[in-house]
Amino acid sequence: MTAAHVVPRGDLIEHETTEFCACGPRSEPVKREDGSMGWVVVHHSLDGREVSE
Repeated sequence: MTAAHVVPRGDLIEHETTEFCACGPRSEPVKREDGSMGWVVVHHSLDGREVSE
């Protein structure tokens, strides 16, 4: 099974595209066009940009 990673650009760290990244990413199941399931791994920024968005 493969996962797509959404990683913030220009953050304080270089994010690892694994579930063990220092930012504590969350995983979300996503249904593909062919009906199978995949995963999107959303990484959190460490520079606090989510506070102002």
